Amino acid sequence: MKRITFLDGLRGIAILLVICFHTFSQYTHLVPFGSQYKHFPVFRYGYLGVPLFFLISGFVILMSLEKNKTFSQFIYKRWLRLFPAMLVATVLLYSTMHLLPERPLGIQKLSGAIPGLIFIEPIWIEFITGFKIDLVENSFWSLFVEFKFYFIFGTFYFLFGKKNAVIGLFLLFVYSYAASISGIKILTSFSNLLSCHYFGWFTGGALAYLYFTSDKIRYLLFAILVSLLQLYKYQRSSEELVCAIIVIAVFFIPVYFEKARFVFSNSVLIFFGFVSYPLYLIHENAMIGLMLKLNNNVSNIPGLLLPVIPLFILLIVSYIIVKIFEPFLIKKIQAIKKRLLPAVA
Repeated sequence: MKRITFLDGLRGIAILLVICFHTFSQYTHLVPFGSQYKHFPVFRYGYLGVPLFFLISGFVILMSLEKNKTFSQFIYKRWLRLFPAMLVATVLLYSTMHLLPERPLGIQKLSGAIPGLIFIEPIWIEFITGFKIDLVENSFWSLFVEFKFYFIFGTFYFLFGKKNAVIGLFLLFVYSYAASISGIKILTSFSNLLSCHYFGWFTGGALAYLYFTSDKIRYLLFAILVSLLQLYKYQRSSEELVCAIIVIAVFFIPVYFEKARFVFSNSVLIFFGFVSYPLYLIHENAMIGLMLKLNNNVSNIPGLLLPVIPLFILLIVSYIIVKIFEPFLIKKIQAIKKRLLPAVA
């Protein structure tokens, strides 16, 4: 299938929202400008970029599943998509930690690399082994949710078919809602281990893909409904709820309105979307650390301009990862696979 460019634009919006949140709202106790910009809605609710990523994933993964013949092939390709950048990002983070002692998380133990490299969150590792591990980057949490979604949705898809897989995913989301209302610890614990409370986003994205490929309006209506049902998590203020609805609208507008897609296909958003994955992996602590280091060495930089140079550096690094390191590692991994499993390759 031809690459859908507006999805890259949506990824660009998502990563920009997340960066704005971490830069201006998450670490007000550390940054020189404090909480001066914290309450600007794009900054304060920038974490809603992660649900936007989840909606995009629901759309893309169903498209990816249709191109694979087996579950193992699908999981391998998903792993191959995620692992190279994660490996490079992990090496980069550990090799620069001592150069950026200003990092919010400081200097981390080497064990913090394990969850990211195997895509298993610390809560699962502790559940299985009893060992507690701290993450090298807090933002990795969403990758663990994504990978659980891949396994569960992929299993449903190859066992029960496309439409039943979407239904199954939605039922797990409903289960998470019921479990939280029931207050029964074992039910909520199981739901949390599987991250079912995020599956409404993925379901909405998958239904949007069914609409996109069939033009059947019922899929779009169901997609919007499920996405709105997911908003039960965002009840802290009416402002937060409005911002969450806007994020949902941003996703569905180019899906439905073909003439609006050019807005999401501009070169700036596509570039940010192109580098969004490695940028997401490396930006949080590095952005704050670089801002603090810059502020300590160069005086009188306006608060809103302080992130510009750190972001420029991180964009260059992310672009190098995407253009050089990812293709190189993918070729190496595929070559190793071919030697070890020639019949499969």
